[in-house]
Amino acid sequence: KEDMTQIVNDSIERFHAAGKLSELEYNCIDRDKIVKFLMTETAARMGRAAENGLLRKEQPFMLGLSADRVRPEFPAEETVLIQGIIDVYWEENGKLVVLDYKTDQTSQIEELADRYRVQLDYYGEALTRITGKAVKEKLIYSFYFDTILELDKSGLQEQPIPSPP
Repeated sequence: KEDMTQIVNDSIERFHAAGKLSELEYNCIDRDKIVKFLMTETAARMGRAAENGLLRKEQPFMLGLSADRVRPEFPAEETVLIQGIIDVYWEENGKLVVLDYKTDQTSQIEELADRYRVQLDYYGEALTRITGKAVKEKLIYSFYFDTILELDKSGLQEQPIPSPP
């Protein structure tokens, strides 16, 4: 944990010195929460993908959908364009994992999952169209709850993050 804390602190200092972080941003960073995330198995998976050139960050996308998928009252023959930026995704065993970071403060973790479920579904659909590969996992990392949420068809799977030793 001490080594990871030093790496995070050094990185933040470099970004600040290079002008990539404003004074306000610099002072708002919760370094312990970043360290906690970086010590998760999910972060380790990302690291392995990066070592193999299979990690992608800040991926812009556009997705054309039948308008009635967005709102049932919209005409099906119309197309709605959805655009956004996917925080991060990576490939494992020929399939994709998509992860979105969230800092929302909600009273219940299920509220966070419900709020972003459709967004991650769109991300998954866009990635499949872009890459031709299936998305095997859709994850949210909640910095507020220090938890990884896995969104799947059967509901919400929570992976609480244990405190580092």
